Amino acid sequence: MALPIRDSLSTRRFPWVTVVLIAINVIVFLFIQPSAFQNPPNQKHYDAAEAQRGIDGTVYSLRWGAIPCELLSGQRAADHPSSCQKDPGEPFPTDKVVYVTLLTAMFLHGSVLHIAGNMLFLWVFGNNVEDRLGRARYLALYLAGGMAATMGFATVHPHATVPLIGASGAIAAAMGAYLALFPRGRILTAVATAAFQVVYIPAAIVLMLFFVTQFLTPDANVAWEAHVAGMVAGFIAALVLRRLPSVRRREQEETFDLSVRGGVAF
Repeated sequence: MALPIRDSLSTRRFPWVTVVLIAINVIVFLFIQPSAFQNPPNQKHYDAAEAQRGIDGTVYSLRWGAIPCELLSGQRAADHPSSCQKDPGEPFPTDKVVYVTLLTAMFLHGSVLHIAGNMLFLWVFGNNVEDRLGRARYLALYLAGGMAATMGFATVHPHATVPLIGASGAIAAAMGAYLALFPRGRILTAVATAAFQVVYIPAAIVLMLFFVTQFLTPDANVAWEAHVAGMVAGFIAALVLRRLPSVRRREQEETFDLSVRGGVAF
């Protein structure tokens, strides 16, 4: 297991977009999502109140989560499109706006560990990408990458009715952009092998390992296809955006700063 802690690259501007994205995700998770997400129903004392909390969580996910067959058919699962493998027992909403969930699903999380891990990855990789691309372009990459990740998952699972939630697809897009923009950066990483170590590892190695290991994910509840699609989308987008004059100028400024901090040899 490898867990990134921070990178070795400083930023020239405060990463307002990254901080605001983290704040929105945390606020939605703590104060808007039903309590079943922060504290799952107690299975040992499963009374009517706990059952209702579980139902509230399910209804919320079905309304605001991205459901693959709905996105591909353009119809609500409640309307019984032939492409949806619908479970008659699920409380699918009848007034859902399907394509809005491409956005809302990116700001929902299933558990404390889910949001904690995602926000850590967003901070480690997002702040430098924002600094290089600029706030507006970074936000566009984040949102578009998250939507591309969701559609990538939906393409692989066209008949699925399980709602997809989480920011990991959008964060994977930021990681793909980091790989394109800062392949020589170093990531301080906690590595659990025979002995627990915290070491700096080249960003290219960390990110390529992340990408490859997605194909080996054993947990069926992890939407690894979305991670792959998001990372590819972010990588390609960053390759295009880095050619813009303003982005190239930022890269030159960062290179100059590094040379100054490193000193000049006499």
